[in-house]
Amino acid sequence: MKLNIIFKDIILICISIPLFIFVSWNRLYGSEISLEATVVPESATVGIPLTYTLNILGIDPDHLKIILPDKKIVYPEKKKEKSSNNSEESPEEFVPLYIINNVSKDNSEKNKISRITITTSITYYRPGIYSLPEIKIIDNDGTTVGYKIPSVTIEEINPDGKFEEIEPPISISGNYKRIILIAVILLLVVIAIIALYLYYKKRKKEIVDEAPQLKPIDIFLKEIESLKLKESIEKGNINKYVFDISIIFRRYLSKELGFDAAEMTTDEIASSIRKYMSYNLYSTYAEEIIKNMRLWDFSKFAEFTPSSELLLQNLNDTINTAKKISDREW
Repeated sequence: MKLNIIFKDIILICISIPLFIFVSWNRLYGSEISLEATVVPESATVGIPLTYTLNILGIDPDHLKIILPDKKIVYPEKKKEKSSNNSEESPEEFVPLYIINNVSKDNSEKNKISRITITTSITYYRPGIYSLPEIKIIDNDGTTVGYKIPSVTIEEINPDGKFEEIEPPISISGNYKRIILIAVILLLVVIAIIALYLYYKKRKKEIVDEAPQLKPIDIFLKEIESLKLKESIEKGNINKYVFDISIIFRRYLSKELGFDAAEMTTDEIASSIRKYMSYNLYSTYAEEIIKNMRLWDFSKFAEFTPSSELLLQNLNDTINTAKKISDREW
């Protein structure tokens, strides 16, 4: 009888010890897991790139299935209109909500604690307060792991949108000095317009006159220098910069890749370069080309005018992309 009791106690102990170890390990395992998401900056104007970071601490990367977001352009949901008489689309509908520029994942370990860092570069083009896209995380048993998703505030560059006050009509009688001053100003404006026309005509001729012995990349870099694109950005001449860089970069693509991109839209170029680039060249540089050109398209809308810092970065990115394409090995 005593042997039976002792035997039962031994069995009970053998079952309890592994169960206790399993429960204790699960509690310790769960307490070490930490998910923290941040965005820098938390507030910005339209067109400013944001860095969205998710840190996962205290778990083996093999225990999680992480679905990274795709690089893509996301447009806002279209509102349902009651009347369908006017089927013409407004220019605003072509402006995206945000663009996911780049996504990277890094696994590391510090003090025997595993760390997974997911970094996403995202740019918003519409003002408002938005929750950032969720990164889907699934553990081994198929359970979705949640975390606090940060939000970001996107502001307009010209939030007030106010016009300057206009003075009432002037009285002609007894105000000859002011009339003469206005006439002189109008004459100077006409002279400036003529000079500007001659300047653009001369500059366009300089763009056409290319040195045949130079490579397309050398011609492109010389045109950037002669047109003083960096100075145009710094002086706030956004339209001049967008016009000039768009022309000379399309000419560079035409000569470098062997197709006529001069009169093509950005979407047409995105479709054409796939035919004229190798698979490795297209997968590496096509996205950079279209990303830079889309910023020029968005700059045509006054309410989405980018900052000087963003345009200077755009100029550097365009130059670097052109150099990389020219240095490729066929």
